[in-house]
Amino acid sequence: MATIRDVAKLAGVSVATVSAVINKDSGVKVSDKLTRRVEEAIKELNYKPNRIARSLSKNENYTIGYVVPSITNFFFPQLAKAVEDIAFERDYGVYLCNTDGRKERARYYLDSLIENRVAGIITTLTWEIEETDFIGNVLAQNIPVVGLAGARNSDRIDTVRPDDQEGARLAVDYLLARGYNRIAFIGVKESQTTVIRQEGYRQALLEAGLEYNEDLVGLARGFDNSEICGIVARIIDTCPDLRAIFVFNDLMGIAVIDALYRLGKNIPGDIAVMGFDDSIAAYTFPRMTTISIPKVEMASIAMERLFKRINGDDSSPLDIKIRPKLVEGDTT
Repeated sequence: MATIRDVAKLAGVSVATVSAVINKDSGVKVSDKLTRRVEEAIKELNYKPNRIARSLSKNENYTIGYVVPSITNFFFPQLAKAVEDIAFERDYGVYLCNTDGRKERARYYLDSLIENRVAGIITTLTWEIEETDFIGNVLAQNIPVVGLAGARNSDRIDTVRPDDQEGARLAVDYLLARGYNRIAFIGVKESQTTVIRQEGYRQALLEAGLEYNEDLVGLARGFDNSEICGIVARIIDTCPDLRAIFVFNDLMGIAVIDALYRLGKNIPGDIAVMGFDDSIAAYTFPRMTTISIPKVEMASIAMERLFKRINGDDSSPLDIKIRPKLVEGDTT
């Protein structure tokens, strides 16, 4: 790989002159003749400047890190696209870091982002982020962090989250208004987001004067179709007059739809299905009714907060909640 010294030698100029040509905002003036010689040498050698070294020398880095718990859950890649689009508009690049819900990965990306001196970090405050004190370690390096999505918040950083409890209440209220008064809830074990959405489900039932029945709640270890099918079958056996299932998120909603068809149920004629997050509801059959989380709006607010922190804003952290919206489909 060609170095800056190789370029200087071929162009017959100093390393400082090559640096001035590359860093056009350095303030150093280089004649048109020398600039052309340097540019021709760069092209001939296919020289690629070391962006990290340049960032360290100028104490600037136009790159941010975006840490997600999963890239197989469509919700997070959609958020990542919004984050990247906004960063690109400001001439920033994005490192996408997938922890896959594992502490060792969170530690690796923590070290990597600090070593690369990223300008700032967006992350979802999942359990592996908390277990590794990701936030504390990053802040100790004077790198600003903003939390995006997820159920957790922190009094140390800005967080932008969906109002999961209000979204769950909205889902249940909608189902009740359509006459579905026997509603089950299916979520994921050891998920703080599930806990909050389940609580919204419970409150909505109680406020409507209905019983909250634990037998109508099913929690899976993950998104395995066979496990979810077993949970759906168990709930239907327990409650033969079940009329609707409110599902933790759209990805799990697909498994619930598949389970109902396997059990010979018509949707929504026999049992209605309500998803949450609007990540893939438009691509299911029937098209799933869901609670939409405004991903672009949340990403925009989070990035705005991050850039303010990068530019020196030291005001008190904000916890911003975004109200979800109902998107009607064909499963209710």
